[in-house]
Amino acid sequence: MLRDPRMAATARIIVRHALKVKPGAKVMIDALDECEELIIEVIDALNDVGALPYMIHESIRVRANWLRQATKEQMDLWFTHKAAIRREMDHVLQIRGQENWSELADVPPENLRYFGHLHIRMGKEGRKDGANTTIIRYPSKSLAQQGGMSTDAFTDLFFKLSTMNFTVLHREMEPLKEAIDNANDVRIVAPGTDLSFSIAGLTTDISAGTWNIPDGETAMTIVRESANGRIAYNVPSSHQGLVFRDIALTFKDGKIIEVEADERENMEAILDTDEGARHIGEFAIGVNPYLRHHMIDTLYDEKMAGSLHFTPGGRDSSGRLSSVHWDIVQSHLPPYSGGEIYLDGKLWRKDGLFVDEALSRLNPDTLQAILEETTELGSWC
Repeated sequence: MLRDPRMAATARIIVRHALKVKPGAKVMIDALDECEELIIEVIDALNDVGALPYMIHESIRVRANWLRQATKEQMDLWFTHKAAIRREMDHVLQIRGQENWSELADVPPENLRYFGHLHIRMGKEGRKDGANTTIIRYPSKSLAQQGGMSTDAFTDLFFKLSTMNFTVLHREMEPLKEAIDNANDVRIVAPGTDLSFSIAGLTTDISAGTWNIPDGETAMTIVRESANGRIAYNVPSSHQGLVFRDIALTFKDGKIIEVEADERENMEAILDTDEGARHIGEFAIGVNPYLRHHMIDTLYDEKMAGSLHFTPGGRDSSGRLSSVHWDIVQSHLPPYSGGEIYLDGKLWRKDGLFVDEALSRLNPDTLQAILEETTELGSWC
């Protein structure tokens, strides 16, 4: 079978840039569904640097059948053994394919919530100190259909996202980090949205081909009790086998006090999982210029240029960890009716475009041109 050089370039970037693998490192490839071509290329790339690959490859259909019937004892057994293996690894690569985006739709919600809780724990307890972890969303017909694209067009988009020059992306995002780190108060205004919160004393992190592929976001916590107002999310969100639309959350003193959504009862149940799920664990800004419309896939949608996500659950600024981590996205690009972000009372981004000249290179048309001048099939890595 003829191998796609774009896949080899993607694998090289994962190994050398995202995971930063050194000779002798033990690397787990944790793969789900159809993604064999990338697994093969990653194994080769790991061997090229003298690493030790270890592979787990599961089927989401098989997992769904197991989850329909699984007891807590069975899920705990899965967690105990997988976490033990992960703790032996120097790095973990998660490759997520998707043959059917609704495969988990008939799994009992309580099982999905508990399994999700174990996944959050896995990120904390199933990790060696200093280990790098990267998640990559592999292209599929199912994902292409979600995004309203042909399979070939979506595959081409995936390779643009996976082989872009992430070192240049990181460099261009540094002024964004500086601006956020020097701010205290944030206000978001958009249709159905007027939300204020504090980020005083906190700093944001840049993710440019490190946490995820696709990538291109800055992410941080907020002051825990500071969020007040309402946010109406305008991007549908896929979570625990369901798609949630028309989501709006109202906050008082940092806590979600009112929930609106087409699947409101299911959303309320998720947010009642634990006390931390009704507080915000992440505020993030997306800048990826190749992503300008939603896919109903979190790993893609949260990186959209002109977007933000305001995430219930996760680890908040006080260090409390929720078993829920739900990145829900709002886009401010004109097709999504626009929106504004203010930092310390000053307009900072309008309709998805940064108004400060120091950040203008991050506006999508400009950033895309910069990346295309410096990217040649991953040759930078």
